[in-house]
Amino acid sequence: MLLYRVLSAVVGIPVVLCLVWYGSIPLTLAVLIISLLGIHETGALFKKIGNNVWMPGAFLGGFLFVINAHLVNIDLLGIFLLTVIAAGLIYLVMSYPRFNMIDLAVTVFISLYAGWLLTHIINLRQLPGGFHLVFLMMGATWSTDTFAYFIGSAWGKTKLAPLLSPNKSVEGSIGGILGSVAVSVVFWAVGQHFAIIHYIIIGILVGLMGQVGDLAESALKRFAGVKDSGKIIPGHGGIMDRFDSMLITAPVIYYYLKLVIFV
Repeated sequence: MLLYRVLSAVVGIPVVLCLVWYGSIPLTLAVLIISLLGIHETGALFKKIGNNVWMPGAFLGGFLFVINAHLVNIDLLGIFLLTVIAAGLIYLVMSYPRFNMIDLAVTVFISLYAGWLLTHIINLRQLPGGFHLVFLMMGATWSTDTFAYFIGSAWGKTKLAPLLSPNKSVEGSIGGILGSVAVSVVFWAVGQHFAIIHYIIIGILVGLMGQVGDLAESALKRFAGVKDSGKIIPGHGGIMDRFDSMLITAPVIYYYLKLVIFV
């Protein structure tokens, strides 16, 4: 398992580096593929729970949200969200009672959760110093998971969320936050795009919310009775197993920067 993880990182990190460096259409296409795969995996989990997910509607939402993120100077999010809901309502009228309001709500949620949230990677890349900011987000997110694992394995005693993830500890969680802050400070030392206090705050936010995203995905998988969301990434499982934290950390950093730095 560890070997597969290392091999996946060796192959994946250079590809991600190139995509983020270039940005524009290649990055948008990559996010689109990841979003659609994530929507597929999440839809499959909800189907295991018993929901009749309308997958074409969920895919439509994911596609439109990625397009919206790519359009730098035009914000069509409201129109695109209305399009998804309206299409879902039409499908509901045509398919009731096989497809009901709860199924529609789940369908829209999936398009937002596995689709819209991830598009903030594109939004981050479009900000001044976007390459630096995207890798700040990724580095802080990955370091949260890494530090939490090793510190939790060495000193973890107090269970953090035993019903969701029995192996996670409070000590590991604190270590994850400290690791995120440490990596964020390293990014400040390298780039210094803004004051160090903002890097520290970003590190704390990523350390906290990254773990929330991970545990939220664990809740969904436990509810569906599966260990991994998929099997597409050797050593990691599915797309959502790898990007569950970034679903939250990318928008958190983006809106912090938009509200505080790039006002």
